[in-house]
Amino acid sequence: MKIVLLVLSGDPEQARAWLGERYPGAVIESISRDRLESATPLGRIRALHSLRPEIFAVATERLAWQSGQNDLLLFGTLAGARRGVLLDTGGQSRTETRVKILGLAPFRFAGESAASTWAVARSHSGLKKLEQAVKRGISPTPGSPAGQPGWGGTVREGSLAQESGGNLASARIVYLRSTPGVGTQAGGAATHINGFVNAAVELGAEIRVISNDKIAGLDHAKLTLIDPEPLGSTRAAFDLRNNLIFSAGAMREIEHEPVDLIYQRYARFSWAGVAASLRTGVPLFLEYNGSEVWMGKHWDRGNMLPLLARFEKLNLSAAARIFVVADVERRNLLRAGVPDEKIVVNPNGVDTEKFRPGVGGDAVRRELGLAEDETLAGFVGTFGPWHGVLALAQAISLLPSGSRVRFLLVGAGRLREEVERIVRVAGKEQQVIFSGHVAHERVPALLDACDMLLSPHVPLEDGSEFFGSPTKLFEYMSMGKGIVASRLGQIGEVLVDQETALLTEPGDARQLADAILRLSGSPELRERLGSAARVTAITKHTWKQNAKRVQGWTNSSPNATAA
Repeated sequence: MKIVLLVLSGDPEQARAWLGERYPGAVIESISRDRLESATPLGRIRALHSLRPEIFAVATERLAWQSGQNDLLLFGTLAGARRGVLLDTGGQSRTETRVKILGLAPFRFAGESAASTWAVARSHSGLKKLEQAVKRGISPTPGSPAGQPGWGGTVREGSLAQESGGNLASARIVYLRSTPGVGTQAGGAATHINGFVNAAVELGAEIRVISNDKIAGLDHAKLTLIDPEPLGSTRAAFDLRNNLIFSAGAMREIEHEPVDLIYQRYARFSWAGVAASLRTGVPLFLEYNGSEVWMGKHWDRGNMLPLLARFEKLNLSAAARIFVVADVERRNLLRAGVPDEKIVVNPNGVDTEKFRPGVGGDAVRRELGLAEDETLAGFVGTFGPWHGVLALAQAISLLPSGSRVRFLLVGAGRLREEVERIVRVAGKEQQVIFSGHVAHERVPALLDACDMLLSPHVPLEDGSEFFGSPTKLFEYMSMGKGIVASRLGQIGEVLVDQETALLTEPGDARQLADAILRLSGSPELRERLGSAARVTAITKHTWKQNAKRVQGWTNSSPNATAA
């Protein structure tokens, strides 16, 4: 039996292990996402057919958030597979035979098309009403559905300042997190959510999270789940439909338990926070980590970008305060016409008690089989466009053959296969350990096992200013390890070359390799840089400080629909 595996997201090794358990003895061959995406529709079918699959398997991070499932199953069938399998990192799966896929295809596509058409039409109508409400400063009527706003009275001003004294210690906060993307069940997004929520609670706030997906590490007692529905003929239609579902569910929860502040992590095609703010008169604080329109143009290859731009403008206009992680994003918003007084730069942070030296690193080194004279360099992150994993792979290939440096690469993503190829061609595969996705609670011990930590970010492909504020940067600093990082954006502002890290030119593999070798040969330098970095993390970059910056603006929030 032959299985052809397509990994859209998640951990390839975990997917192979899952398939190996269920189909013992099967030969598993991979086909790359890039190979298929670069071909025509007919070329994709031919490429898969040439591999003669009996089973076509597709691995993703979360089936509930995978659009186009019926398309994927039909694609495998048309390429000759007798069975289609969809699976995710959480152990969920969907398996269908060729007969079932072909027999149900007409009915499925008709139903999906009708549902998508309804969602798009409903979204256009609802968006227009919300735009008018924000512009005029009036709220929808209490009796109108959240997914299709009506009209009503005026918005309360300064409700948080009046009812909680402008202090998180007595504030009732609802945190909205909708439309998660690949890598956000764990990783930086989950770290940010946990960090802010836990810090706000520590400051005395009463906070609950409404989400349409699980969040790694979050106390389930604080979480209300509104399940998504994996239906939509395009990714945009899928997101629009689930925005309607999430917004209606979130509104019910907020009306059932009133709040003083709505805090939303901005997401594509989402109006949940705007609708809830207009309905209740409660201020909306928007955590804005970057333009979804920009990402749709350059990374996601999304459709309906003009409609997405209207959603983005709606959120920015309706928010009382907009929190960005870097000054670069503040400048981007100013160019987009957002008033300066609404924007607050609030960098990411770290839990310095969780991420600290001596939290299990010795045990991890024994598990990995490291020799005492080997230096371990660690990387944690997504194998994505701007994390610099290709530059890191090239740097590894440049190291001299006798170097005693090993590498621990934690995470997954679409560039992992290319990283593995570069390392393999260079004959360095024995020096590199790929851990794949790991549980969030295990990350501190993995970092503690390392002698140095790497943040090799590269510039954005279109030449835009680098707008990231990587959570792993602050976690690295808090671990007290020597750091090698790119002199790029906020990374180069937070870290000081030769004082808290060694900084290299972004994308320069030779400089990166030289810095790694320099740190590997000097325990004293690693100790000096790491100690200084941890002091900086403790004094300037904790999640509690992040939450306090939000608190500092709660007693001065303008009208929730300020334009």
